[in-house]
Amino acid sequence: MNPETVQWLQVENTTKCNAWCPGCGRNKGGFGLADNLIIEDLDLSRFRQVLELFPNLETIQFCATYGDAIAAHNIIDHVQLAKQYAKKIHIHTHGGIRNSKWWAQFAEILKDVNHEVWFAIDGLAGVHEIYRQGTNFDNTLNNAKEFINAGGHAVWQFIPFAHNEHQIKDCMRMSQHLGFRRFKFVHTVREKFQGKHYRTGELVNFQPWSGSKNTNPYQLISERTSLTVADCRHVSQNSVYLNANGLLSPCCYLNTSRTVDNDQFPDIKKEINTNPTRECLTLCGNGVKLRHQL
Repeated sequence: MNPETVQWLQVENTTKCNAWCPGCGRNKGGFGLADNLIIEDLDLSRFRQVLELFPNLETIQFCATYGDAIAAHNIIDHVQLAKQYAKKIHIHTHGGIRNSKWWAQFAEILKDVNHEVWFAIDGLAGVHEIYRQGTNFDNTLNNAKEFINAGGHAVWQFIPFAHNEHQIKDCMRMSQHLGFRRFKFVHTVREKFQGKHYRTGELVNFQPWSGSKNTNPYQLISERTSLTVADCRHVSQNSVYLNANGLLSPCCYLNTSRTVDNDQFPDIKKEINTNPTRECLTLCGNGVKLRHQL
């Protein structure tokens, strides 16, 4: 991999979060933190070191695997530094962290750069919290309002489940009324699974919404036998992933100890055409999509 070709850097700038979403890898189905999870924020000097490796960055995306970007104590420093190296900044958050005054100030910081902040809002009051455990709809919405009113560019991110699909149209109308730039569906393997209540540990079943093509994507993992360049974000978008410990890897799924400055990434593009890794095949393989086309 040639660092000069990298245009997209996905950054996990923290492993902190105050939510207990059952489909998140930072916890055990929503109840209790995952074993061996290290709570940390990305070191600013390491972040700068990595940014200097990639002279042609177009986009920096703060989208953590084990945390919420806004939870980092040094998120402002991260963003100010990112503005010096990229033309566009994406930030993903559930939006329930900090207060409305902070969010208005954050919009001011982002005004001079092309940006989007994705707020994960999965329904209205009382429904949003079913999956976004530990958050509060009203707090999230107030933060988003202040951010938008102060000039921030916001996207309403929505994961559809059976329990919230009846509110999709209402959420879309609200997003337009409040000034969100877009309303974005996120379809993931989290559409059907069994989680736990974040306070009691009681089992909670999550069912797919009626528009889902997959009743259970995990059932088809063994049938995924091919992978194309278009399926791989690392290859198709020339992107890499930086975790909160400062380690670089091809993507968040291959979150290993390989670092660009000390080692070479595997030739994923070549491996796609010859012998893709099990992780690549399982998580990004097109077996599921082929099944739907038959």
